[in-house]
Amino acid sequence: MKLICLAMLLFLWVSPISVTSNNVVLRVEQKAFDFVSQTQRELLQESFSNISIPDPKTNKEKECGRGVVGRIINKGNILGVGHTLVGKVMNLNEVKIHHVKLPKLAVKLVPEVGLHVCIDTDFKMSGKHAIFGETEIKVRATVLADIEVSKTSKGVATLAVTDCKPIIQEMDITFGLRFLHTILWTIQGHIREMLGDRLCQSVSTVLEGVNEEFDDSTEKNLFGDDLGLQYSLQNRPMAFGGYMDIDLIAKYTVKDQVVELPNKAQNFTLPPGASNKDAMINMGFSKAYFSSLFMAFVSSGGFNLEIPSTYVSSRYPQPLRVDMKIVLSQTPVVTFQSKQLILQISPHVEMFVVVSNSPYRNQHLLTVNVVASLVAALDVEEEKLKTSVSLQGDLNLVFVSVSFGKCKCNPSLLSEYIRTVFEKAYLPHINDTLSVGVPLPKVPNIQFIEPVVKIEKNYAAISSNVQYTE
Repeated sequence: MKLICLAMLLFLWVSPISVTSNNVVLRVEQKAFDFVSQTQRELLQESFSNISIPDPKTNKEKECGRGVVGRIINKGNILGVGHTLVGKVMNLNEVKIHHVKLPKLAVKLVPEVGLHVCIDTDFKMSGKHAIFGETEIKVRATVLADIEVSKTSKGVATLAVTDCKPIIQEMDITFGLRFLHTILWTIQGHIREMLGDRLCQSVSTVLEGVNEEFDDSTEKNLFGDDLGLQYSLQNRPMAFGGYMDIDLIAKYTVKDQVVELPNKAQNFTLPPGASNKDAMINMGFSKAYFSSLFMAFVSSGGFNLEIPSTYVSSRYPQPLRVDMKIVLSQTPVVTFQSKQLILQISPHVEMFVVVSNSPYRNQHLLTVNVVASLVAALDVEEEKLKTSVSLQGDLNLVFVSVSFGKCKCNPSLLSEYIRTVFEKAYLPHINDTLSVGVPLPKVPNIQFIEPVVKIEKNYAAISSNVQYTE
């Protein structure tokens, strides 16, 4: 549930793929980072609580860093400022941290940098002084860090601290009953240097843990029968003034074989003003995404259907008892029209006469190609994109072959019968196949809440807020 706020909104587990064009854009709005930074601080707080302050010793000077922090801080009380005499003058040992509080944790998106994080931290510590005995120390510190969001060669998201500055704002030291305020510079110097070093180390350690969690989560999502889906980052995520865009590649597999579209898809971008400003997360899904989605189901045989004669005769009474087989092998054509997602399919329908007293019980009657336009309705349930389809307009039928000589019949005479079969049997079968849903980009412990699906001119959009779950 974790992280420095934010980053976990960015990442999806994945593995390398050969496709080069992205088909999903995940846009994380600034308010998502604000929400996480206000509600999820436990990981950093725990890491800071585990900081170990060593006994006094001489330390080398630290150099100032660069980046956003370097531009902000030109001078001030920076930690790690030279050698200390505390080992010779004031012997303070066994310093322990008892309480840590993070009154402020803010994350801002900075173009060309990534994430700029500001952490205000209050420490309560104790130690043992060689002369004065038990010592209480209160410290207020600020950590300013730049975090780069990048990707590995496998397309897995990774976080790294590129610049970090710890600053001691206040320090109070109490010896027994005597109170001293910012006087004992030797002791303060030791605390500043040791605590400052470890604050930045703790931030890096937290990010390393998150990166390991991402790396351990590269298994693909399995759904349906022998279907799989993996998301990977195509490029380094880009930070803008109010949001971060993450270009993703969705790879579908059927029995571990990658689903390839016949035509190379173009890169997909989400227009700058396209997102819902009231949502924390906005996702855009391209035409290529849905083409791959439906082709995966087609390749798995999910859009094929055999209808036995008993089923046909009972539900669709006709002069002849027939068996039917509907097979879809061509790639569905996906388009966006008038705020609708349209799916055009071209299955061929085979019909067989059932002759009970013949050694050839099922005798081929005819084969007809059917062109049908379907309207796809989208919804989000249980972190999955659910799809259902319904017929739009008339069916277009073309006879391919007949087994009773030259056919002079009009295909339209069969149209109503085929339409009834589609509406009563074939489309319910397709919707049952699609009902398993397709996994959306996600990370552990993050749940989409109140998702809204809209069909735009050239893409489908999902806007959502997020919450953390245990």
